[in-house]
Amino acid sequence: LHLHKSRQRAILNAMIRKAIWLLTALGCLALAAPAWAQTAQAPAKKSELDLAIEDVERGRLDPAKTRFEKLANAGDAVAQFYLGDLIVRYAAGAHKAEGLVWLDMSAKAGVPNAMNALGVIFGSGKIVPKDENKAQQWFMQAASLGFLEAYNNLGLRSAQGIGRPADPFDAIEWFKLAAEQGYAEAQQNLGVMIVNSGQAATDPKKAAEAYMWLTLAGRQGDIEAQAARSTFMRGMKPNEIAEGDRMVATWKKVEKKK
Repeated sequence: LHLHKSRQRAILNAMIRKAIWLLTALGCLALAAPAWAQTAQAPAKKSELDLAIEDVERGRLDPAKTRFEKLANAGDAVAQFYLGDLIVRYAAGAHKAEGLVWLDMSAKAGVPNAMNALGVIFGSGKIVPKDENKAQQWFMQAASLGFLEAYNNLGLRSAQGIGRPADPFDAIEWFKLAAEQGYAEAQQNLGVMIVNSGQAATDPKKAAEAYMWLTLAGRQGDIEAQAARSTFMRGMKPNEIAEGDRMVATWKKVEKKK
């Protein structure tokens, strides 16, 4: 009987020690939990570039310019593009030339956005005298880096015969490069090019393809594509529309090569 009670006490003591250990551990977890939660919920700190872009989006142009200038003067090539673009867009006429300096610095540092912007500027002739050769060169440089807007701009130049004879086949190739990667404006342009070529009127597969591109662009909010699709559908056959819908359903964006 005495041995039995000793065992009982030993078991009880062991249970008490285990309970104390468990409570202590739970207490540590309770103390640590708020720190874990705080770490998990803490928002990521925005960079100065992000804050500057946010300023532009909210119409706070002066604070944005100040932030961009600080980064641009420190050698940030992307900030140089944003600063140049901001000045070109919003500065008074005589001051726009400063924007060109920043865009040129950014482009020469390898930023395709700046290359494309310079292509637009030289092609428009609004800030500097029009120079189609320079425009084409800048677009080509941006395109060589996979910049989708440059693909589309080169397609437009070939389609409209800007700086060179019109070449619809070359235009389609440029549009297709951007369209396959999901660029809505190129998808719209490609769809319209196929329709205007006359191929869609005689080839059901081409009709379905044109319908597919216009539908994909329209789904991204391209109003011109939506209008073109509505007009084009009126002359389509049911089987062509069905094939176009199938192509839309199975279409997959081509991922940009890195």
